[in-house]
Amino acid sequence: MSKFLSAFLFVLLSSSVNAASMIKVDGGRIEYEVKQGGDTIVLFDAGALSGMAGWDAIWADLPLEITAIRFSRLGEGKSDPCSGQRTASDNVKEVEQLLAALKIDTPIIYVSHSLGAVTARHFAAQLPGKVAAMLMVDPENPRDIDIVKQLNSSGGKAEIEAIRKNDYAMGKGKWCFLDLIWDKTPALGFSQIGDIPVTLIAGVKVPEKPSSVFESAEGRKLWGQYQSEWVQQFPRGKAVLSTNSGHFIQDDEPELVLKELKKLLNKH
Repeated sequence: MSKFLSAFLFVLLSSSVNAASMIKVDGGRIEYEVKQGGDTIVLFDAGALSGMAGWDAIWADLPLEITAIRFSRLGEGKSDPCSGQRTASDNVKEVEQLLAALKIDTPIIYVSHSLGAVTARHFAAQLPGKVAAMLMVDPENPRDIDIVKQLNSSGGKAEIEAIRKNDYAMGKGKWCFLDLIWDKTPALGFSQIGDIPVTLIAGVKVPEKPSSVFESAEGRKLWGQYQSEWVQQFPRGKAVLSTNSGHFIQDDEPELVLKELKKLLNKH
């Protein structure tokens, strides 16, 4: 057994492995869970409001050769409440402190869903060499508003502003991620992150009754196109478009997420 793995297992055994634990980070305590396996470390970062329960559908069936870590960011799950609006750097520091507490200093595979992808991108860019590969499950993409503007040329801007105002009204005093999801600057990509394997799974299923142009057939087509364009910047980037899933692909098609994770494990 390697020196690293021996030290890591000591931390795990003293931290209630396979059961939720709490750890102190800047701003409060966050809950996390470690599923012990091999010495390939895979971090799971969920979407907004999901907390670490956002990975329940695949958690029991993860590959045995990995050691998996999931957590709830401040303000979500059983973690302490958050305050104010948090930045991408705040969330990167949260992840960095969690990994440091677990004495993990080898590159990780970063699996993210939705908002978690913002942290994944910034973590990989701010900490070169700390991410060996990324699997992104229907990640946040700032070009979502471009879809609405393009398909609703007369009322798109007003529709977007109404959604934004409603989000801030609903989340006032409790949602600390609103500034992040409404920051529509281009997503960090290959030029900032570098040449690592990146797989992106996008859900392009058209609902039976679309509630907006974003959910229409053309909207879903553009979503898949913009997601593919982002990941194809990477020399080892791969886009997977699923017509059987909406935004929560890990719930709709857990087997697809697990299949792509296993492929990525063989690449990094």
